[in-house]
Amino acid sequence: MKPATRVRDALLAGARQPLLLVLLVLLLALSVSYGDFASTANFRNIAVQASPLTIAAVGATYVIITAGIDLSVGSMLFLAAAIESSHALAGVPAGLVFLTVTAAGVGMGLVNGIAVTATRVPALVVTLATLQVFRGAGGHITGQQNITLAANLRGIGTAAALGVPAPVWLAAGAAVGGGLLFSRTVFGRYLQAVGSHRDAAVHAGLPVRRVTAGAYALAGLLTALASLTQTGRLGAVQPSIGQGYELTVVTAVVLGGTSLFGGRGSITGTVLGALVLTTAQTGLVFSGASPYVFDIVRGAVLLVAVLAAAMRWRDLARAVGPTVLRPARSRSSRRKPAKKW
Repeated sequence: MKPATRVRDALLAGARQPLLLVLLVLLLALSVSYGDFASTANFRNIAVQASPLTIAAVGATYVIITAGIDLSVGSMLFLAAAIESSHALAGVPAGLVFLTVTAAGVGMGLVNGIAVTATRVPALVVTLATLQVFRGAGGHITGQQNITLAANLRGIGTAAALGVPAPVWLAAGAAVGGGLLFSRTVFGRYLQAVGSHRDAAVHAGLPVRRVTAGAYALAGLLTALASLTQTGRLGAVQPSIGQGYELTVVTAVVLGGTSLFGGRGSITGTVLGALVLTTAQTGLVFSGASPYVFDIVRGAVLLVAVLAAAMRWRDLARAVGPTVLRPARSRSSRRKPAKKW
């Protein structure tokens, strides 16, 4: 397929997203309500603020599509920032700092992925534990102090190319690359297969453990990139960075249409979800509302999305039967689990 055709298909897919209409209505309503909202500077600010969230949410989409969850995203973001600050203070060149941070992100993701696949402990429990581990490690490295970054490390968050801020370019690259990986590669099809019917994927001989671990590794990589973008924009590493971020990321993903039960998702929807949340947060700032109102909005959106997903799953179970969706494993299959890596 020609590149132009792929771009056209991607745009058409985005146009079919109901969330796109929600975003446009939200932008219109806020522009009418607050005159200063409809300015180039503000739209640019929304795009920049949404960029780290978009990057991290694309990674989280892979995990959730496999019917997993990663609650350690915010702590990974903080630990990646702490590693960046420690290397910067040691005089390590910026390029090597970026490589080290992204490698650390992959490592943190693999810790989650291998722990989930090797122990069969629910991802919720594993990542809740690593949330504490990563947050504690980051606090130990930084001493819970604000650390200002050198100018050469801020470029990733403040530079611009062709008039477009670097964070927006990075978010666009993550979205396009993530979408192509999901829809055009064998790995993407494996992700959907594992999330749709894990047992069937095992019996079909798919490398389920490797695919699952790979999803968490990609999430770690993109979270590290989001961290570099966020700290570059702020110009400093703060002890509070990433706190509660995992809920915002998960909300963006499920708001975009990715099922918490796995097997179904959309990178385009995830991007729109991140933009809707960031736009809503900016609108609350313009209205002078308490910052805690956003927590209420975020929680309500996540609750509605979870309930909607549960209702869809219940209807599907009634239509095809629960044994089709989650067949019971035989004793022989339990004694001899697949060891595909």
